[in-house]
Amino acid sequence: MTWNETHERMRIIREVEAIAATDMSGAVPWCDEWQQYFDGPQGLVTALRSRWLRMCEAQLDVHGREDDNEATYRRLRRTESGVLEILRHIDETAASGAALDVLSLAGPRRSPSLPVRARRFHLHGGPVLPA
Repeated sequence: MTWNETHERMRIIREVEAIAATDMSGAVPWCDEWQQYFDGPQGLVTALRSRWLRMCEAQLDVHGREDDNEATYRRLRRTESGVLEILRHIDETAASGAALDVLSLAGPRRSPSLPVRARRFHLHGGPVLPA
């Protein structure tokens, strides 16, 4: 895997984390353009699970105080709740033999853009001072 592919995989994982944090349905966000990086939704789930385990290993101190570890674990669960919902949902569907629930994304999404006149003001205008 090249350096550019690694960066693209990390960008996609961050995008999936953001989508999962707002969706919370447990469905795996998927876009066909990601196929070359994850070889399908199941590969993305494997990458998300690996990331979660690495985050826990890196941030939970085996030799630290139990109270600190519990607080850190609660913070991790809170900040990664969308990804954990995906992993929980995947585990439940695997146990029941159901198919993978995929949230299909339409492709690259354009960010809302301001009209040219407004953009010009924002790019070249100075700070707005209160009157």
